[in-house]
Amino acid sequence: MVAGAELRKRIAASPDEELRGYDLTERERRRLRAIAQQKGLAVSGAIHRANRLLPLHQALPYTCLLLGAQLRETVDRYWRDNPVENLQLPGESERFAEYLTAEIEAGRVSAGEFLEEVLAFERAATELRFFGGAGRAIRMVRFRHDPVPLLEALARRETPGPGIEAGEFHLLIDCRKGEPEFRLLDEGAAAALAAIEDDTEKS
Repeated sequence: MVAGAELRKRIAASPDEELRGYDLTERERRRLRAIAQQKGLAVSGAIHRANRLLPLHQALPYTCLLLGAQLRETVDRYWRDNPVENLQLPGESERFAEYLTAEIEAGRVSAGEFLEEVLAFERAATELRFFGGAGRAIRMVRFRHDPVPLLEALARRETPGPGIEAGEFHLLIDCRKGEPEFRLLDEGAAAALAAIEDDTEKS
């Protein structure tokens, strides 16, 4: 009931019906009915939601910003479909990213103009942050819009405007010195790095 607000509300409204399918003693039923009526349980539920949302927002802040009004509904569906919690940031953010990608492909989430490329960027940055070791400390991310004004707007917590240049851009994330460094690659450098990445994956 802490994790599921709707379940709590249903038990509070119709306890006999909602608890019928559980193997409970009458004493346990009375206790659960009483718990469902407690106003403090809603506070516990809000804290639980905040704890589950925190790793997603830490790893995918720009994605969350672009989701806007869709974020709450998308997260609710995600938690309903993934009731087992994983509060470790890299694992939970990657699981949500995979879920969000599937929701976009299924048309249940409106991708907008920038969502998919920003999600790919944040997934790569998170992977490098937690799993980038020797030989895996750089990553190239492809953008369909100029990433410089796009990411600068998101860093200011602003929704990017429609005037950002479209095209094919390649942003290098370099974590070899610890803190990530970002730079745009020209076509030649991007092609060379892509060839190296292909060879690495095959070997």
